[in-house]
Amino acid sequence: MSPLARIIGLMRPLRWQMALGLALSVAASLANFGLLFLSGWLLAAAAVAGLGGIAARNAFNLFLPAVSVRFFATMRIVARYLERLVTHDATLRLIGRVRGWSFECLAPQAPAILARQRSGDMLFRFVADTDRMGQFYLEGLLPIASAAICCVVFVAVTGAFSLSAALVLAGGLVVCGGVLPGMAGALSARALQRISHQQDAMQADLTEVLQGMGEFMFLGAAQAVQAQIVAREADIRHARRRVALIEGGARSAMTIIAMMSAVGVLAMADRGYRTGVLSAACLPMLALGGLAAFDVLIPLPAAWQLLGQARVAAGRVFALCDTPPCVPAPAAPRSPVAPLDLSLRGIGLRYRGARRWALRHADLLVAQGERVAIVGPSGAGKSTLVNLLFRFHDYQEGTARFGGVDLRDVDADIMARHIGVVAQDFHLFVGSIRRNLAIACPTATEEAMWHALHVAQLHAFVQAEPAGLDTLIGEGGVRLSGGQARRLAIAQVVLRSPEWVILDEPTEGLDARTERDLMAVLLQALPPRTTILCITHNPAVAARMDRVVHVEGGRFHEAGRAP
Repeated sequence: MSPLARIIGLMRPLRWQMALGLALSVAASLANFGLLFLSGWLLAAAAVAGLGGIAARNAFNLFLPAVSVRFFATMRIVARYLERLVTHDATLRLIGRVRGWSFECLAPQAPAILARQRSGDMLFRFVADTDRMGQFYLEGLLPIASAAICCVVFVAVTGAFSLSAALVLAGGLVVCGGVLPGMAGALSARALQRISHQQDAMQADLTEVLQGMGEFMFLGAAQAVQAQIVAREADIRHARRRVALIEGGARSAMTIIAMMSAVGVLAMADRGYRTGVLSAACLPMLALGGLAAFDVLIPLPAAWQLLGQARVAAGRVFALCDTPPCVPAPAAPRSPVAPLDLSLRGIGLRYRGARRWALRHADLLVAQGERVAIVGPSGAGKSTLVNLLFRFHDYQEGTARFGGVDLRDVDADIMARHIGVVAQDFHLFVGSIRRNLAIACPTATEEAMWHALHVAQLHAFVQAEPAGLDTLIGEGGVRLSGGQARRLAIAQVVLRSPEWVILDEPTEGLDARTERDLMAVLLQALPPRTTILCITHNPAVAARMDRVVHVEGGRFHEAGRAP
């Protein structure tokens, strides 16, 4: 199925509202045509009646055509206003629907998809490409469909007075409404694809620059990156200039052809007048009507170009959303039951595209309430355990059970209710300390927040700040030190108080005293039934656990009880 056809499929729930918008658009265009068409006849007929003497003036019915002119003028204004109201509302709803659908497709792919895509590329597709897909109806489909319907009516009305004039008008409308916009769209296709590609890359570059501006400066690469962005912007500007020239040329050609068609219509009307088929008042009527008919074709060059942009954007979004997730969602999700023991038997896990197994023939048993240290060299497979539990990546061999339920039958959202993780690459949200704690536990009281900060050894810092819990931490916690940011992440987990807590290098960036106090208070504050799985390279932290498991060669080895 083509990308544009799939967009139309997403439009299905809004089809009646969009049909109403199309009807209002057609009504406004027909009212505009009727206004000029009837005005031309009225002015000419009134002039002829005025030259015909008193009898002709008295016989001329001015009231009915004058009322009709006012009706068309009022109808044009009202229909155009309602059309804008209905179509823009439908467009915003369509954009929301496209973004909701795309997010629903992308969410099961995280975080594995982030390993294959740049974050700026993902953001650009989710914002700019979905917005362009949503504009497909308003700026692409609507003007083309409205123009097609109106042109048929215009030709039919003109044909009711003069068949030859209708044929001339039809020829001009076909050229201006189909040939020229189609040629403009074809000539603009490569430039539009280049704009899309370069914007994609530039947005991704800008995101990386903003996220790692300090690192770029430390590496002395800021000027090179700036030059690359400037070059991309120049390329985009050049491509946009080409698109604008093509569109402008198409509009100029349409204006010339419209004038020539109006002259041709007038010539055919004049022939009808000379043969006695038409009255003198019909000449300006048909001429003005011919000019008015071309008004509906003005948006078509831009509409055809937008169809190309929407096709490219939809192709990119659908390609991303159609990627199957690394781990399929369970058909009938089940919830683990107490005791929440973890049992891994002969587990083999290899990441997609990797040659080496992260885990192979791995066995591990962790009972609820145990406090286990996971140690081992970097890359041995310690953090893979988190990916396994949350089903971010699937295992290919063995069996894994949590709370008596096979992990393949447990949804990641269900696991998140039971397990809290302080990841090594944790993320803090822009805003205040209070907001970050509230995200972890929306129902938490201020007293509970202060308790969590006390456990995380961060309460003294927050109390010293004038804003207290409302202290802003900046993008990604940039206003906090590395140790403070990690302790805030620990406070989030403490506030949630899940049955399982996984700590990945919880004391990284902390001095020896803070590390000692943090672990002591943390272990004391968590309930005895809380399972703690601590991934660490620090022997002092591992010594506080009940037992130590060494990871090496993709296997778990019991290293004995901790001293």
